[in-house]
Amino acid sequence: MITKKPNKKIIGAKTRAALEKQIKVEERGRWYPISDIKFFEYEARPYQVLLRFGKGAGNNELNKTI
Repeated sequence: MITKKPNKKIIGAKTRAALEKQIKVEERGRWYPISDIKFFEYEARPYQVLLRFGKGAGNNELNKTI
């Protein structure tokens, strides 16, 4: 039986600084941001970003700004 691992995930944090720190940790595990940091006012973790697994998966321009 073949099992597939998810190649996209959303991570969130209460503050933008905490999310940026978490993104750096995730990049060590080969998860790269593919979206801008979004703010959702009524969520428990209002700052969120979409990550994708794999080498070179991230947008290079976005990775430079984070």
